[in-house]
Amino acid sequence: MEMVETLEEFYKRKLDWMPDTIKNEIGHFNMFRLEPYVEGNPTNIPYRRRDFYKIMLVKGQSQVHFADKVVTIKKQALSFSNPLIPYKWEHLDKIREGMYCIFNQQFFHQFGLLNQYEVFQPNGAHIFELSDGETEQVSVLF
Repeated sequence: MEMVETLEEFYKRKLDWMPDTIKNEIGHFNMFRLEPYVEGNPTNIPYRRRDFYKIMLVKGQSQVHFADKVVTIKKQALSFSNPLIPYKWEHLDKIREGMYCIFNQQFFHQFGLLNQYEVFQPNGAHIFELSDGETEQVSVLF
């Protein structure tokens, strides 16, 4: 497995750009939209750990590969990723949409310890299939 992906490497891989302030920030937070799948331009998300947290709302059929299991998403889901668990996300639909936020532990410090939240614990639930109504409610939060 490759080394841990840093925030800086994420920005270079994803956007070929990095915020000027990222090295000076006490905590980092940013939001992104998932890009629609374009035929002939597959998304290749490497299997690895990241040094940041991610919360993602994804619409479309996908599979998430963990070391010990594969989780299939049939329609839409909310996922929680953390630096302790390596994963690879495989989008199976030709058309998908969604959004996600990334942040580091320093950003979250005023809300307690992230590793105490069940969704960020190694044995906790990390992916939640959502109904259409639940997806609408979560979309409002993003």
